[in-house]
Amino acid sequence: MTSKKTSEGGLPTDLDFEKALMFFHAYMYGPLQGKLRLYRARAVRSPGKVMTSDWEVFASMLVKDVGKKLASGIDLTGYEVKSAENEGSFEYQYHKNTGKQRLQEHTEVGHLFFSHADNLRIVELRYAHGRDLRDSFFDKWLGELPDPYDQQRFRRSIPFGWVKSNGQLLMKLENGEITFPKTTQALADETSGKLRPSESEGEEN
Repeated sequence: MTSKKTSEGGLPTDLDFEKALMFFHAYMYGPLQGKLRLYRARAVRSPGKVMTSDWEVFASMLVKDVGKKLASGIDLTGYEVKSAENEGSFEYQYHKNTGKQRLQEHTEVGHLFFSHADNLRIVELRYAHGRDLRDSFFDKWLGELPDPYDQQRFRRSIPFGWVKSNGQLLMKLENGEITFPKTTQALADETSGKLRPSESEGEEN
């Protein structure tokens, strides 16, 4: 069950790595690597990448937030999900009819930022709450949003540098494996590898 703190977009502390990584390997990382192998064998350039909705489902499983189904607005119940490649900026789009309302909503929820590189071989996830983004971004954007706005969408972005400096790192994947935080199994493997042969033998006796 999603905790009250999580539903309000607070810092996710109970991440479901097992379920989320099953999805990541089955529908994001695995298919992309398979496609790249086929393309390389035929000297065809691959567009690569994954869909925005893939990141939303991945995040949903990771933070245990099933979202609002097909409702418009915030991606999940308590989180907005963003992704960017190669340390690019995270784009926010606001529809001309609902932009002001959504900007306000963005100050009240958590924001999950996926940065990825090298065809998903490197993936990092950082978190920041909307109240921490408000002064630097959302309030400023609200002042820049014309009324009435004659374009279909109002676009702004949050730089990767700000997210890296101010966001909290929740997860890092390298070649499909978790390298941060250290999982229970990783810590056990690391401890086992540090044991000298004599110590290992002594424990078995």
